[in-house]
Amino acid sequence: MSQATYLTALNHPIPLDERETEAFIKATQAILGSETFFAAARAIFDQARGLTGATAGYVALLSENGDENEVLFLESGGAPCSVDPSLAMPIRGLRAETYKRNITVYDNAFAQSDFSGLMPDGHVELRNVMFAPLIIGRKTVGIIGLANKPTDFTARDAEVAAMFGGLAAIALANSRNFEKLQTTLASLQKALAEVKQLRGIIPICARCKQIRDEKGLWNQIEAYITEHTDALFSHGLCPKCLAEVREEELQEPHGEEG
Repeated sequence: MSQATYLTALNHPIPLDERETEAFIKATQAILGSETFFAAARAIFDQARGLTGATAGYVALLSENGDENEVLFLESGGAPCSVDPSLAMPIRGLRAETYKRNITVYDNAFAQSDFSGLMPDGHVELRNVMFAPLIIGRKTVGIIGLANKPTDFTARDAEVAAMFGGLAAIALANSRNFEKLQTTLASLQKALAEVKQLRGIIPICARCKQIRDEKGLWNQIEAYITEHTDALFSHGLCPKCLAEVREEELQEPHGEEG
């Protein structure tokens, strides 16, 4: 039986050598230069795969119900794979440890582990595996899976994978925030398109308060504003006018009763 190795979440920066720094910069540039999370995730994955020496792997996101691993893309490394890509990937086995504990895990004898029996028929044969979390708000919302390194994965590989998992999490958060912004902007633009506004100098009669429209016709102020905006009027009397009306009524002559 194999023994998986667990790496606690990175809480501090790790020193990088020249090769690691170059890969980190390229992955960071991919976040800034990619229009979609898919493109950024693919670039980050390729850098992680090249740096750790893995030949296969994938990036997946947690489903909305939290029960499945939804694969964004799968790299078989040239190995045969006949698994239906639409087949559900439940959160179980070694990757479940990453989701549950927010940590990077790897197993250099995965083929001999109990977890290997959970793979569907036609899956790429896996010698070793590693899973690094994408953590947003203290929750793992996806993973980078790496596999089939010609030699064993090391603790340093796990640190590097965790670093790239952090970059992928940033790319995912940015993508989701951008989508929300686009949705909000579209709603705002729609609302603005429906709003009618009055601008400029409006010619109004100083005595009767009628307004001259663009055709030269004079309109009651209520009719003009209703036509040019979405405002509606409800008519009533202010206290001053109400008092004047009552005064007028009292002064009106009444017929003699006889």
